[in-house]
Formats: sequence, structure tokens, C-alpha cells
Amino acid sequence: MHYIDHKKRDAGNVEEMFSRIAARYDLLNHILSFGLDRGWRKRVARETAQINCRKILDVCTGTGDMAIELCRCWKGQAHIDGLDFSRELVQIGKKKVESVRLQHLITFTEGNAESLPYQDGQFDAITITFGLRNVHDRLKALQEFYRVAKPGGCFVCLEFSRPVNPLFSKLYFFYLMKLAPFVSRVLGSDPAAYQYLGNTIKDFPPPKELGTLIQSAGWKGVSYTRLAGGIVAIHQGRK
Repeated sequence: MHYIDHKKRDAGNVEEMFSRIAARYDLLNHILSFGLDRGWRKRVARETAQINCRKILDVCTGTGDMAIELCRCWKGQAHIDGLDFSRELVQIGKKKVESVRLQHLITFTEGNAESLPYQDGQFDAITITFGLRNVHDRLKALQEFYRVAKPGGCFVCLEFSRPVNPLFSKLYFFYLMKLAPFVSRVLGSDPAAYQYLGNTIKDFPPPKELGTLIQSAGWKGVSYTRLAGGIVAIHQGRK
């Protein structure tokens, strides 16, 4: 068991954790979300279709599932740059993209969300799915996303949240804090990593509070939509 402080979210420790669970990362994402994560990513991709995109940045791309979904949504009309700080996840993502023959449309970059390696105003859309919770300085990251977006560009964030119904919320967090680490152990991953992820969900700002944080980074017209009874929420904004 490798304990990680979910409040400090030290970038080095979090990167090491994700690299450690990289081999089982995709499998556990699908199993622990009961496959709902695929539909949620499709929803994010559709949200970017509100503007004309030619270049999209997917931050905390992991193994590239969101980048691939964006590529499919745009049917080859947009180039996707997937950024992540875990070399192991990026390597898996590159192989996955090659297997579906999308390497000419998706580029992977190793980097930190708080200090993006891009010039100002490069991207029509910025997406981040299930990654903002793990960023140490979230405001700084949101400001970076704003910096690299083009004027009129959009921001779409998919993140875990707290279910609205109190009973459902109790059941959900029991599943998250007790069953998810157990399942991860059975499938050969690190239960401490999934306990950490559960703690980050419990500590993450509720949708309204997160919306205020996004606005404070400069994004305009920020709104959010709860999905799956409040398990996740999609936030949107424009530059």
C-alpha cells in the first residue's frame, strides 16, 4: 500500500501513483464506472461541437480515451493534443491510438497542467476529464487553460461529484471507499491508489463552488450539468 496525501496532491507522488496503476488503469475505469465513463466522454465531445474546432487540447489525457472520442466526434476535422504527466499512461495511449490508426490526428505530450508547454491562444477547445481533482493548484491550471485557448474558445470539464440524494450518496461513497479498493486489489492494481481517488472525490468542490473557481480563472458564461444522479458533473465556459 502506498499512501498518498489527497489534500497536498504532490505532483511527483500523484504521477508515480498513476504510473504504478497504468497497466490496469483502463480496465478499472470501465469496471468501476459500470461502463458509464464511455457515455460521459461522448457527452464531453459533443459539447465541443458548439464551436468550430480545428485544434483541441485534452489535459490529463491519461491513456487517450477522451482524445480518441474527440477525434471520432470531429471525424478527422480537428487535431487533438493529449497532455499528461505520466509517461507510462502516455506510452499506453500512443499504442492505443496507433491500434485505431489515429496517430496522424492525435499527438501526445508529457507535461503538467499547471504549466502548459504551449504558446498563448493556440486551441479552440480545452477538455479535461477526471483530472482536475488531481491537480495541486487548480486555479493556476484553470488560468493556464484560459491562456492557451483562442478568443471564443470553449472549456469543458468532466469531473466526479457528490450524488444529490442523501441515501444514494451514502451508498455511493461506501462503494467508492470500500468496494473500489477491494476490486482494484482483486484485479492486480494498487488499492491505496483507489482509496486516494475516493478521497479526492469526497474533498472536491461541489459544482456551484467549482463553477465559481472556473469563473475566477477568467472563463465566461460558466454553467454545469449533473449526470447520473450527481455522480459526475460537466462544467463549461467560454473565453
